[in-house]
Amino acid sequence: MKKHLFLLLGLCTFCALGTSCEDDETPKIHYASSNGSIVDGYFTSDNMHFYGTATVTDENGNSFSDEEAWFEFAGDRETLTIYMHATRFAAAMPALDMRIHRMPYTPGQGAALSFSAPSTVPQVRLPNAEGGGYSYQDMPSYTLTKVEGSVADVVCRMGFTCAIPNMGTFRMEYEGRLITKD
Repeated sequence: MKKHLFLLLGLCTFCALGTSCEDDETPKIHYASSNGSIVDGYFTSDNMHFYGTATVTDENGNSFSDEEAWFEFAGDRETLTIYMHATRFAAAMPALDMRIHRMPYTPGQGAALSFSAPSTVPQVRLPNAEGGGYSYQDMPSYTLTKVEGSVADVVCRMGFTCAIPNMGTFRMEYEGRLITKD
């Protein structure tokens, strides 16, 4: 959110200095009206990108919402890889790029599928120890439980629980809509 605030402040500064700031220069999100990446319940083609709201509730009932949550799905006819870009479970938590790798799914009818798992170890994108760059590494301390989700045409819903040592237990609920590539 801080990045967005700084970007907004920067845009306001340019506008105040007389630089052109027309609305059509601002990137807009375009939502899809149908989903061609799932055919007869099977993931078949390009990655699906969903934009929506992730709401995280801790064991004390405190909630944190990220209204710009971006989830991405890749996969094949048997498994999905679910990328959670810049994910946070609390306002004070640094944003992490996480993924659930090789999640089996159940085909639905048409452009629909569902998935669930009692638990899974997510992977977190971290700097490589040698040579620079980044890679996804298992993060057992962030093990996700009660994982459940679905894609029904252009709507994605997902939920899971995560107990993080020294931070607490969190339930994340996500709902997003499929966006188009423009």
